[in-house]
Amino acid sequence: MNDVFRHLHVPADLACEFLAVFSRMEYALKATGYASDNKDKAFASWDTFANEIAEDFKNVPDKEFVEAVDYLLKNPPRKQVQDDGELAFKDQVIDGNQKRAQQALLMVRTVRNNLFHGGKYLPNGEKERGRNRILVAHSLTILKHCAQMNDRVMQYYES
Repeated sequence: MNDVFRHLHVPADLACEFLAVFSRMEYALKATGYASDNKDKAFASWDTFANEIAEDFKNVPDKEFVEAVDYLLKNPPRKQVQDDGELAFKDQVIDGNQKRAQQALLMVRTVRNNLFHGGKYLPNGEKERGRNRILVAHSLTILKHCAQMNDRVMQYYES
C-alpha cells in the first residue's frame, strides 16, 4: 500500500485525515441546509456557510488557526488547468471582494480538489512536496475550526 501513496507528495495519514474531515464537513453542511437548490444533485454551499461564520472566523484567537489562514491566503494553492492539451497549474487569485472566511474555504476546496482529483500526481507536484504537506495540514486546521463555529454543523459533523 505504501507504493500507492509514494506519488501523493503528502503523508498518507495526513491525506486520509484531511479527506475524512472534509467529507464529514461537507456532509454536515448539506445536512444543516447549507446546500444547493439543485433537485438533481446535492452540493454543499461553502460560500453561504463561510459568509455566515465570517465574524467568528475573523475573531478566532488560536495561533495555529491564524497561521493556517494567513499561509493559505498569502501562498494559495495553485489550480489545475488544461493548457494547450497539457495538464498544468496556474496561480490562484484571491478575490479581495470576498470575506476572509470565504477566501480561505475556497483555498481549502482547491487543496481538496488537487489532492482528490490527482493534481498532486503530476511530475511538477514533486517540486512542491513540502508545500503540499503544509497546504493540506493548514487546510485541515481550518476545517476543524470552522466546524466548531456553527453548533448545528458541529452536531452533524460529529454524528
